[in-house]
Amino acid sequence: MAKVSRGFEKRDWLLVAAAAVLVTGYFGLGRFSVESKAPWYDEKLAASQLAQSAMASVKAEKLARGIPVDRDFDINETGMIGLRWSGMTTTLGVLEAKRTSTNPDFAAVAVDLLKRCGAKEGDRVAVNLSGSFPALSLSVLSAAEVLNLRPVVIASLGASMWGANDPVFTWLDIERVVRESKLIRSGTFAASLGGALDVGKDMDDEVRERLRTRIRAANVVFIEEPDFEKNLAQRMTLYLADGLPVCFINVGGNLTSGGAEVDSGALRPGLMRSLDDAGTHIGGLIRAFLERKVPVIHLLDLKAVAAATGLPYDPVPLPAPGSGGIFRAMQVNRGYVAVLLALASVLLVGYVRLGGKKARSSGKARAF
Repeated sequence: MAKVSRGFEKRDWLLVAAAAVLVTGYFGLGRFSVESKAPWYDEKLAASQLAQSAMASVKAEKLARGIPVDRDFDINETGMIGLRWSGMTTTLGVLEAKRTSTNPDFAAVAVDLLKRCGAKEGDRVAVNLSGSFPALSLSVLSAAEVLNLRPVVIASLGASMWGANDPVFTWLDIERVVRESKLIRSGTFAASLGGALDVGKDMDDEVRERLRTRIRAANVVFIEEPDFEKNLAQRMTLYLADGLPVCFINVGGNLTSGGAEVDSGALRPGLMRSLDDAGTHIGGLIRAFLERKVPVIHLLDLKAVAAATGLPYDPVPLPAPGSGGIFRAMQVNRGYVAVLLALASVLLVGYVRLGGKKARSSGKARAF
């Protein structure tokens, strides 16, 4: 302790004081900051309200059909939580993430990301939806509706636990409800079974045949190609038929989104503009669009997305539209910051000058 004290010069207190000013000032930023509306506030609120209405219409239709809302799992009674298991369930799922996805403010998140991509009214956007997150898919379509975009939607019906995995009420049924309610105009252009090889190899035979019939009856393009590269090429042909879209949105983690060997857990959610942004080796649709310089919005790790956008994870009760952090922006008082930096600068300049004086004094002493 004595050695440390002897090595500590009087001028070093100036460094300590400068650090104290900056640290204290940092923790005081909140008191000198003003909360304001985030960019695109009105569009975000409209999208969240639309998503809430869309989910309410789905719940009403399910109840009208006698499909119950399981309050043990769907604790906010949204009607957007599926079954624990069924003949079309493809993988395990995290219930808390599925409940989180029912927050209508994810539509505001979608608006924010689309605007950051540069999407403008009338632009085409390529959309890849998995049946695993039907509420999140409705939020994305709500955002596109409010922004007057033209989504080209390809959906896979297979779903993980708690998703749209009820064979009598699939994603196509959910979509039909909101379109017939005149809430969202856009709908699925092409569909696949999803699951293993994107052709439902892991589904019950009877359920798989029922879903095939359902897709054909929906009058959409049926993608049923087990060869990954051919499947990918077919999808890209559909997406690029009218030129490059302004961005690509991927919801969930179906086979073609990132490729058969992608580490989905390491793939960064949110906005990606290059392969480096992905954070891991990536293939599939995400790579295909990034190679064409088309920005990608990837929505899967809901815990990370919620934390990054100021939305709660697995909230009870469900927040009202417009309550998430995505609607707010903090403006720091520039005068406050300027004073802090000025004080710290004065202290640091004093430290440097005292050091210079000491060096000159030492030089004179050695000269004698």
